[in-house]
Amino acid sequence: MSSEDINILLLAGGGMPPDLAAAAGTHKRCLIELQGRTLLERVLSVVFEGFTDSRVVVNLGSDQNGADLVSRYEPNATHYCCTGGLLDAIMDGLDVFAREAGDEFFDEGMLLLNVDLPLITAQHLLDVVALARELEADGYWPVVERQVVEQRFPTTKRTYVRTRQGTFTGGNVFLLKPRLLRDNRKLLEKVYRSRKNPLALASVFSSRTLMRVLAGTVSLPDLEREFSQRFDAHLRIAPFPHPEVAMDLDKLSDYELFNSLLAD
Repeated sequence: MSSEDINILLLAGGGMPPDLAAAAGTHKRCLIELQGRTLLERVLSVVFEGFTDSRVVVNLGSDQNGADLVSRYEPNATHYCCTGGLLDAIMDGLDVFAREAGDEFFDEGMLLLNVDLPLITAQHLLDVVALARELEADGYWPVVERQVVEQRFPTTKRTYVRTRQGTFTGGNVFLLKPRLLRDNRKLLEKVYRSRKNPLALASVFSSRTLMRVLAGTVSLPDLEREFSQRFDAHLRIAPFPHPEVAMDLDKLSDYELFNSLLAD
């Protein structure tokens, strides 16, 4: 794999709906076990398989549960707790990096990912980084075409947006410069609130883009231009061939599916 040095912020502090918590026997998402291994164990092992010399900062949410798993990867990994929401957790994570590396950290590439990606591999992450660098953008968001997802995982249910290039779902991995997050918190809050609703998400941007999203005639370059203008950066949204980056565990049916897949 790779020994390159990259900053990685792993978001592992989320909760879950009651039915999923009851089935998994935990109220903390990163401690969900699939075939004897927690999500946090799985993703940390994948990260360090792919990026052996990386600096990894892990948000554990409001309590220390899971800290023992992170400690196995010291000194390359550390953790912090945050009692706020997702954006608070991200901003606190950026502060951890900045205290160690200084302000130059904000213009370096950072891999941002969620812990609830049990099927992701080290090669998937390496491919995200490689494609982002090939695109030479300030930020890259991988999207996966619907037929690619459904061919590999026919029973899964995802949120999709129809575009001229195809119908896509978004990945839960990003490669970006941290200053994009630091400098655009209010916009990010609005985008995050709308993340599960394509119509609401489009309303954050121009009426022209909104109409194109409604009609299914928006293009990926249209969306790239809108996001780039709003974030004052060069951003890319590009198809990615591996649906695993979009297969997050956030409901009971996902838990049942992943347990079945990993048992095979």
